[in-house]
Amino acid sequence: MPLDVRVSAGTGDAGIVNVVPVGDLDLSTAPELERSLVGVQTDGGPVLLDLRGVTFMDSSGLRAILAADARARSNGSRLMLLPGPPGVQRVFQLTLLDRRLEFVDDPRGDPQQVET
Repeated sequence: MPLDVRVSAGTGDAGIVNVVPVGDLDLSTAPELERSLVGVQTDGGPVLLDLRGVTFMDSSGLRAILAADARARSNGSRLMLLPGPPGVQRVFQLTLLDRRLEFVDDPRGDPQQVET
């Protein structure tokens, strides 16, 4: 399944940019997500990556997300993730990255940690 990445500016004072990938996040599609994330992270504002529409993710997708997290940390910003389906979340759990990355349980990016 191809990957469609939608980007939209958030509303409200927080100025959160929403990035919503839909489809498979794998070796062939991870560069598309990475390009989108690099593009929105140049402003240094917070980004909410909504993984609910990701149907499959391999290590290439994980690498793209980790690179985005590193960029956010280096520029003092935030990368927040809305958890994906169980199969996608399992990748984060197996690699223990569910403990390092900032998962939120609210689409507005409220900083409540989600139980994974």
